[in-house]
Amino acid sequence: MLKVERNEPYDVNSVFEKKEFTRNGYTLRYRLYIPRNYDCGEMYPLVLFLHGAGERGSDNEKQMTVALPTIFADPSSPVYDSIVMAPQCPEGRQWVASDYETGTYSIADTPETAVLENTLAALDEVIKEYNVDVDRIYVTGISMGGYGTWDLLSRHGARFAAGMPICGGGDPSYAKLLKRIPIRTFHGNADPAVPVSGTRKMFASIRKAGGENISYTEFDGWSHNVWDKAYSDTSNFVWMFEQSLVERKKEAEKKSKIKKLATAGGVAGVLVSLAVFFLGSKKNNKKKNKK
Repeated sequence: MLKVERNEPYDVNSVFEKKEFTRNGYTLRYRLYIPRNYDCGEMYPLVLFLHGAGERGSDNEKQMTVALPTIFADPSSPVYDSIVMAPQCPEGRQWVASDYETGTYSIADTPETAVLENTLAALDEVIKEYNVDVDRIYVTGISMGGYGTWDLLSRHGARFAAGMPICGGGDPSYAKLLKRIPIRTFHGNADPAVPVSGTRKMFASIRKAGGENISYTEFDGWSHNVWDKAYSDTSNFVWMFEQSLVERKKEAEKKSKIKKLATAGGVAGVLVSLAVFFLGSKKNNKKKNKK
């Protein structure tokens, strides 16, 4: 891969190309970043970024104004060598059709929105057109996009190698499905827009379900815009790009083998105990017959 030394951060408005995806009469507008050192012989990780409520619209520009400049603030960040997709949710719609003031919602009672369905369809088109490493696709989002991130991880977890939901909320009942997905989540405990209880419940539920790949950072005294704090820490993206579906599958297979061996050992132990019991009974019967 061609290495590019950058002295200054990119202007996200100039390096993200405007794109549109139309399906069944629905048009999704999105921006797409392709590394300047893009090589057709290489495979690239992809980051799907979901913006907040204030960036909704149809101009295909507002979603570039919040958080994304922070993500690209460090020219040494590995995000510069990835493909980044930033769709725009239309005005009056949401990534997840839920009341964000509650912090949680029920996926069973909340159908997937058309905007998220078309986002995934547009993502498939990007995968076809560019050299996307399908084992290293990630999703992150803020506020309304934090909800969207939890929703995608819950409904389509097998597609994403890791997730980074920020000041959002989800459905705690999906903890068993989320426990194997590497997740880093963030929230401010003085958030007046989305209650911190939403992230706390997701974290606690996943941990209770046996999840070992989730970490939660709560910023004491911080309000809603904790994304600047989380995204300015480049180590979060270093961690993100270290995750892959291949490694997750290997880990799952390893745990499955250990479980099978433990189960087999348990069965073997029971059989040995039964054999000892029956042999002992047989000897006792022989002794009784001799008398």
